[in-house]
Amino acid sequence: MDPRHAPAIEAVEDAIRHSVSFREWLRGQRWFGDSVGVRAEIAVKDRADLVSSGTQALVLFIAVAPQPEGDIVINLPLSISHARLSPGAFELPVGAGRVYVSGAEEQEPYMRWLVENFERRGKIPTKGGDSLSFQGEPLGAFRSVGPSLAGDSTNLLVRVTSARSEVVFKSYKLPDVRNREPEILERLHRKQFRHVPRYLGELALGSGPTRLVLGVATEFVESVDLFTWMTRGWQGELIEAPEPPREPFEPSSPAVAGALGEATAELHNALFDRHPGTWQAETFREEDATAARRAAITNLGESLRRLVILAKGGDARAAELAAKAREFLFDNREEIEWILRGLDANLGTPKMVIHGDLHLGQVLRRNADGGLLFIDFEGEPERTRGQRSWRLPPLRDVATMSRSFSYVKHYAWREAVHGDATAAMRLLMSEGLAQPEAATARRLLRWEASVADQFTQRYLAHSTLYEGMRPEEALQAIQGWMMEKALYEFRYELKFRPQNIFIPLEGIMTLATPRSR
Repeated sequence: MDPRHAPAIEAVEDAIRHSVSFREWLRGQRWFGDSVGVRAEIAVKDRADLVSSGTQALVLFIAVAPQPEGDIVINLPLSISHARLSPGAFELPVGAGRVYVSGAEEQEPYMRWLVENFERRGKIPTKGGDSLSFQGEPLGAFRSVGPSLAGDSTNLLVRVTSARSEVVFKSYKLPDVRNREPEILERLHRKQFRHVPRYLGELALGSGPTRLVLGVATEFVESVDLFTWMTRGWQGELIEAPEPPREPFEPSSPAVAGALGEATAELHNALFDRHPGTWQAETFREEDATAARRAAITNLGESLRRLVILAKGGDARAAELAAKAREFLFDNREEIEWILRGLDANLGTPKMVIHGDLHLGQVLRRNADGGLLFIDFEGEPERTRGQRSWRLPPLRDVATMSRSFSYVKHYAWREAVHGDATAAMRLLMSEGLAQPEAATARRLLRWEASVADQFTQRYLAHSTLYEGMRPEEALQAIQGWMMEKALYEFRYELKFRPQNIFIPLEGIMTLATPRSR
């Protein structure tokens, strides 16, 4: 590292620790958001000086923010430059001059450094006496870097071209030693599991079981996620398009759902293990079912409290919707708890490492041949970090995917009827709708039932984990988990996307009606 950059690097480290303005800049990054309060204490735990030129230094800071539920680690590869390299760079005074600070991951020098160190399995010392280590396949020479890809709230995904492959590097911006995704990807790679993008390697701080994985590299696949594929399919079916689709979506989609059921069964079969250790499956017991019900009721209670606040707010329309939702939940609480008792049907079955947040957005459909690939094994974002790694019954993945089909139905319905946030509840009263809305509602409801049935039946037919379970027991277990998931969704939507609360509410109501039993 060029020693001329030392004052600027020290100034950036001081800004991470103490500058409110820098904290505000961090909070403006999509992946950071409200993870850490603007006045929360942040300490720099470690630092690695990566590479420099005459005008730019790349430095990786590992920062820690203490929180009541445990420390949050922040993975901060930063570009420190004398020129503004990106419009959103943070301007920081240094002595009589200034430097510009921006995220390094989307810049060519950082990705070149990354690819070169994957090639030679680099080991870079840190200032704290630890090391950054690269494990995995050599990637060949660096060629180019593309724009960041769509990612979830706490990760950054960048596409890189090397001499040997097209790569997606997933940077964990808030990394956690309990993140099980790297081990899952490595295990599935060793087992030659065909329904995930090929695992290429990882970047970690430290080594062994206690290492902190900062990012993983997988092969880039030209694809579209299944949620996008299905919602676009319904757009083509319900809205007149200039050119008709090459293949009608509605009649072909149940076969895709069936293939997804088979792939999900294969995933669980590959993750199941009877041997002692990290992967060993355990038995789902009564205390597990009780804990899952308690968590679901906690989500319900938290949602009811949020609805009270919303109902007393200044937005009259939002207040009306909140009052209506609260009334539905109160009137049907007994039925909700009855459905949750279906979790007892899991007693005696395995609980194990599963996907943990399985929905259509977590499955890619390969453009070349329609092959299905699972991604994002980190668990549900609203769970605490310890909860994300809990062992759970595989049927929970089945249930959460079934809930995802419901979201496709609602997005298609909302667009078809040009509806607002309450359009979801009209599906519960489809018998009273006028034409042509009534026909569209029946069509979408039939489709949801068909794809969910194909997915579930093909899953159960190909799973080796539920061979002794009667069909009615499997249905009870799946519906219990669907209710648990719908209550989680309701709390999540109420917190982040209140316009969507009637989607999980319709699911809760549908499950709670006698015809769903």
